[in-house]
Amino acid sequence: MKEALRRLLTARDRHTISEHLHAFHVTVINADMDETTRLGATIDRWWPELLAFLETRITNARTEGYNRVIKQIKRTGCGYRNQTNYERRIVLHIAAKKAA
Repeated sequence: MKEALRRLLTARDRHTISEHLHAFHVTVINADMDETTRLGATIDRWWPELLAFLETRITNARTEGYNRVIKQIKRTGCGYRNQTNYERRIVLHIAAKKAA
C-alpha cells in the first residue's frame, strides 16, 4: 500500500500518474481493510488538488506555515487591552523563538 502511494506521488506526467492511480486503486481493493479503504476514499476526495500538485509541483505550504506562525503570535498577545502591552508581548514571543 505504502509503495503504491509513493509511486503515485512521485509520478510526473499524466500518463504515468494515470497508471499509478489505477495500480493504487487495485492495491486498495486487494488489501480489503478499513484503513486502506479510507485512504483510497481520501485520495479520491482530494484528487483534483493532488493532480494539480503532481502536474505542477507547486504547493502553498510556505504560505500556510507563515499563517500558522502569525496566528500563534496573535494568540500569545490575547487578553491584553493595552495595545502597547500587546505589541510588547508579540515582540517578546518572537525574541524568545529566535533565541531558542
